[in-house]
Amino acid sequence: MKIAPMAFTFLALASRPALACKCELSLDVCAETVFSNVIFTGTVESITPEFMTRWKPASPASVAPFNRALEAYLHDRSPARLSALKDAVRTAVPGLGAEEQRRLEKAATVQELSSLLTSVLDGNRRVHFRVRTVFRKAGDDDQPDDDDDEVPEFLDVLTPFGDCGNDFQIGETYLVYANSDEEEAALSTDVCSRTRRASDAGADLAYLSFYKDRKNPAGRVQGFTTFDLLYQVHPHEPEQIPLPAAGVIVALRSSRGVRYTPSNQAGQFVFDGLGPGDYTLTAYAAGFPESPRVLSGPQPVHLDERACATKVLVLLKDAP
Repeated sequence: MKIAPMAFTFLALASRPALACKCELSLDVCAETVFSNVIFTGTVESITPEFMTRWKPASPASVAPFNRALEAYLHDRSPARLSALKDAVRTAVPGLGAEEQRRLEKAATVQELSSLLTSVLDGNRRVHFRVRTVFRKAGDDDQPDDDDDEVPEFLDVLTPFGDCGNDFQIGETYLVYANSDEEEAALSTDVCSRTRRASDAGADLAYLSFYKDRKNPAGRVQGFTTFDLLYQVHPHEPEQIPLPAAGVIVALRSSRGVRYTPSNQAGQFVFDGLGPGDYTLTAYAAGFPESPRVLSGPQPVHLDERACATKVLVLLKDAP
């Protein structure tokens, strides 16, 4: 039996290739913290619908009952066959929300069922988290330091299907940067945010531990050491930088004293837990302090209360 072209369109939706997600802007942890409504760590308890996630993709076996029910309905468009087709949709696409269930009940044609599946795949999955730690919530900046509001036990966050959605897994714990989704009156996140597994979020969690402690200084000075002289012509604030200078000793000085840290393999350095005020950054060769050879600086830095500053220290390889 030859199946109608509309049926093929409906079947193809389950395996259609996803468009690559393009993120217009990549923010560092400081900026992401400012622009996020809620930041928390939480363990995934459920995902609805779980259909078409990276970890549970549709397989030929999972849609085979639907294929048979569709072929039977196209051969005999009776109410009984339509009811069997709807049951097959429920099996192939588990975890439909209340609105999708309502549309499924009312659907009277294959076209309406196709429209339903299209809207599901173009929409969001709802991820139910058991909350562990809340680092930021809306209105935090207006709360006194001794604010002790109860932390919610659970939070629901929406994430898109396809490449723009996060690959959440049930049982895994994540650091989530979420914002309000006005259309659905819920929180949402995607791959363009810094949301990631907690195990992969060490650098972010280090900063957020200072940010959450509102009774103590929480400023940050971060940056890069590089041999890329062109940076002086085309400055920017990157997450990565060309020609990184690893192992450089960076000193941060203020009226309160001096702190040191080596730059890592990406040329990155970070100082956390800083109060407001004026600082200077100086880069020394790896032999410091026995050989105090200055490679760059001192460069001035001003830091406001609980603020972040990013600086790039351009080094001269032949510095004296």
